[in-house]
Amino acid sequence: MTNILKSVKLDHDIMKSRYPIFLIGYVVGILFAVLSKTPILATSIVMVIAAPLAGQYFSIYEKNNLEKLYGVLPLRKSEIVIGRYLYALCIVVVNGVIATIVAYIISFLTGSGMGGLETLNFLSIAFLYFCLTIAVIFPLYFKFPFSKVYVLSNLPFYLIFIITLGVARKTNALKQTSLSFQYLSSNLTIAAIALGLGIVLLAISCLLSSALTEGNRPAPLPAKESGKRLFFADNLRTWMVVLVVLQHLAEIYNTLYLFMMLNSAYFMGLLFLLSGYFTPGSFERRGPGAFLKDRLLRLGVPTLIYVFILSPIARIGTHGFVVITTAGLFALGPMWFAVMLLVFDLGYLAWRTVVKNRPERPVPENLTMLTFPRVALFTLALAAVSYLFRVAVPYGIPVLEFPSLGYLPQYLSFFLIGMLALRQDWLRTVSGSLGKIGFVLAVLASVILFPAAVFIGKGSPWIGHGTWQSAVFALWDSVFAVGMSLALVTFFRHYFNGGKKIGRFLSHHSFTVYVIHAPILVFLALALRGLQIQLLLKFCLTALVYLPLSFVIAWIIRKIPYVNRIL
Repeated sequence: MTNILKSVKLDHDIMKSRYPIFLIGYVVGILFAVLSKTPILATSIVMVIAAPLAGQYFSIYEKNNLEKLYGVLPLRKSEIVIGRYLYALCIVVVNGVIATIVAYIISFLTGSGMGGLETLNFLSIAFLYFCLTIAVIFPLYFKFPFSKVYVLSNLPFYLIFIITLGVARKTNALKQTSLSFQYLSSNLTIAAIALGLGIVLLAISCLLSSALTEGNRPAPLPAKESGKRLFFADNLRTWMVVLVVLQHLAEIYNTLYLFMMLNSAYFMGLLFLLSGYFTPGSFERRGPGAFLKDRLLRLGVPTLIYVFILSPIARIGTHGFVVITTAGLFALGPMWFAVMLLVFDLGYLAWRTVVKNRPERPVPENLTMLTFPRVALFTLALAAVSYLFRVAVPYGIPVLEFPSLGYLPQYLSFFLIGMLALRQDWLRTVSGSLGKIGFVLAVLASVILFPAAVFIGKGSPWIGHGTWQSAVFALWDSVFAVGMSLALVTFFRHYFNGGKKIGRFLSHHSFTVYVIHAPILVFLALALRGLQIQLLLKFCLTALVYLPLSFVIAWIIRKIPYVNRIL
């Protein structure tokens, strides 16, 4: 923390010569405040103009070649980045306080009133605009020379400012703002949302800038460990199964719709990726015949058990002993994953039969690093194929008991990427910075692309049929799926790569939990249906009871002779 504060102080010392430029914001703000008889505009304009001016630090950095100075200082790159963002935050706070004092002086001299809530809301909106600007331009300045991207990065914000002024003049909006002020001054929620969202944007942007300054360095895993088991992959697979259970629990209680949509965008795809990663190793250990037998035993038999035993139990628990069609009684349910994975595995078996002795294990001299351009190209290709596929098979429309066949391009490509990841040793070597960038892009896509696709237009045009909303939605879920997968792989590799006993226990029983979870969930929900509490609270309570219970039941089931050969 001390080094970060030193970095902030150093930024302040370097920027001292540029502080007089901020007077431009005060002059413009005072002018507009007096002309519009709206003193609080002075504060807003000062804070808005302060954002691009805060980027002037990078101009000084570039012109004076300060990279050499920072190179000899005992500061890590991450500390410099965090210090830079804290310094920008100090700039907006100090200028906001000074500009607010100026606004109150204008209010006193012109006789224009300024309410407390009105001031707070305008300050928060201006703060949000400042944070949005900084969140966009700072990562660009950290990655590229300031002189090359300054105009391009700030041009959108200048255009927004000019267009807003033009519209205001043509519609005489400056004289008709009293209703807007009334609304703002009576709603404190706006201030809370704006302030919170501004901080979140700065935090995400800071994370992205840190990742960009770190570069695309491989993960620091010793080469001698290349043959060891990836415990973090086992733990990640266990977490995906937990998400599957929570997804179905949310469906039972008909709640947490956003959670379900975000989950659907990536978690099954990531399961296919992990399955693809382990498939070649299983084939090489067993050979073609034993591999086929193992896949039929471990995927086919559990599917039959579910369809003919567990599915009827779950359906009777849901509907009682009423008339249920045969198709409804003997349903595929969550085992669609096992069926699709079996098809993929059979395809891999056929391919290996043709190519025969193709090596799948990583060869050090042939390894290709996973870079951002490659990831971006794959993401765009996935989005395009998903969009075209959903013209015929829309999102969320069940086909042959496959509830999410609209994600087939993602499932198949992630399975193939998993096999490629084994050959190139990507799970071990993908850089932590790429994981951070993936997470940031996933969040930004959810903030920008997801609302644009889902909330614009009547009905649900985003599900497919060739609409532009479907194209935006396909781009969102592709960015989200790839970004979250990178983020979770690097996160689990860093924090959950130990082969501890509890982790191994959960991993060994996770597939059994996947197979048996549906009927247990149904009966547990029925047992708690008399509990009159809020749905979200009931969801949390059921999850807390079910998750440990399911692993205990799975442990008991796997103690039955020969069952562990299947599950």
